[in-house]
Amino acid sequence: MRTETVFNLLCALVVATYGAPNPNPKTISYVFPGRNTGKIVGGVEADRHEFKFLVDIRQVDHKCAGSIVSPEWVVTAAHCSQNIWAGYTLVAGDHNINEVEGNEQTSQVTKIVIHPNYGYVSGKFLQNDIALRKVSPPFEFNEYVQAIAIPDTNFAPTSFATVTGWGGLSEVGAPSSNLMKIDVPRVDDDTCNTIYNNTIVPSMICYGEDVRDTWFGDLGGPILCGDNQTLCGIASWRHGFAQLNYPGVYVEPSYFGEWIRGTIAPVDENPSPVVSITTCGGRIDASSGEIKFQLGASIRANQKCVWVVKATYESVRFRLSGLSKKDGLYLTNFNSSGPVTHQRMTSVGQNYTVSSGYVLVTLSVGHAPTRGFRLEFFSSGFYDATRDITGFASLNSNSGNCSYPMGGGSYRNNENALFVINPIVPAMRTVMFTRMDVENHPYCRFDAVTVYNWFDNQYTQVTRQCGTSIPPTTTLQSGLGLVTFVSDYSVARTGFDFEWL
Repeated sequence: MRTETVFNLLCALVVATYGAPNPNPKTISYVFPGRNTGKIVGGVEADRHEFKFLVDIRQVDHKCAGSIVSPEWVVTAAHCSQNIWAGYTLVAGDHNINEVEGNEQTSQVTKIVIHPNYGYVSGKFLQNDIALRKVSPPFEFNEYVQAIAIPDTNFAPTSFATVTGWGGLSEVGAPSSNLMKIDVPRVDDDTCNTIYNNTIVPSMICYGEDVRDTWFGDLGGPILCGDNQTLCGIASWRHGFAQLNYPGVYVEPSYFGEWIRGTIAPVDENPSPVVSITTCGGRIDASSGEIKFQLGASIRANQKCVWVVKATYESVRFRLSGLSKKDGLYLTNFNSSGPVTHQRMTSVGQNYTVSSGYVLVTLSVGHAPTRGFRLEFFSSGFYDATRDITGFASLNSNSGNCSYPMGGGSYRNNENALFVINPIVPAMRTVMFTRMDVENHPYCRFDAVTVYNWFDNQYTQVTRQCGTSIPPTTTLQSGLGLVTFVSDYSVARTGFDFEWL
């Protein structure tokens, strides 16, 4: 857990160290998600229901594969999980994916949890390429559908392993509708790292040889070790199509067993708050906590405060003590797209539940002083998959400026930054940008800076900007506003500067 208090003009302290731009996957020849015209290379047809844990991941047609780890959860590759969860259908108990054979079970994805450290790290190719999908209805285990064995930390991969998936037998051959399999040899870590120019890290493992390997539709699917079919790899990437001397690269699940088990196990609430914050605004990262602001004292008229709560689990229950009915505390779900659902807390002692691990708690006092309050929160359920905030600052001086990132260079890929403009003295403020250098797109779909104004007791989007054009000047009528920034998986620029006064 971590508690971060308010920063005064210390924007530089909340930005991580930034390196050079990461490689753009569009310019390299490695195989990445979404382009699936074939699958197992050099394999034979599997026995029916030989691999009871295997699921066909579909978006209209077959896209990737995955492995069942519990009735409600499937493990696959993160790069196969980039679209919204509503677009996926998972089918278990299948053999011929183009026929209905009577043993299939179909579920919809209701939640996707991508490993928090997934992406391009230190210039190396996809790392931590693992994700979990929660499904509804849960799979019913029977003679055709079962869970896969997850390895322990000290698991020793075998010298040969079995790859399975649906697909073509050659680069130019027609894809097979039936489930295929093949045994492939392990390539030791040092050799694989040499082949791939030092891009292999300990949480990766390499299998395969020329004419025996996985192909596009097998991505996210398993490679299996031993007679008990232990999951010893998840198909991630490789160079070309079963090319000579280029093995397939797999995520090694033994490095992620604790993360998998922790994510799929629901957790009960803590009996009492584990952290406390007393400042006007700040950030709390914890499974439970409390905000005690001016408790036993008074709060000035027109006071505005914003607390950013990052709860550990997906369901968060809030309970209020104190505060006058004419004043308000507001709960706003927050994700990488910005503020979404919004509700006001009006009753002391009543429970308010939010189905998101990221919540903005906004205090908005009227034109007269009010009394202090205590707000408790308790999270429970499954691990929260909301994309984490990678940069954060509560900017509560009356005026100031902020650069992102600090110290020059470029911002990183997969960033998600939040800056809360919340001056100590409540009064109208103006936000002006003095520099913009963000990846451009006609609709700002890749990287973008967005400004929100707290108006009429809710966050309203004022502008969304990318490229190099300076955003328009924004007036914050109450002095409270948000500046957010997101970047996608490729192309990094030098960021932006803004000031408020």
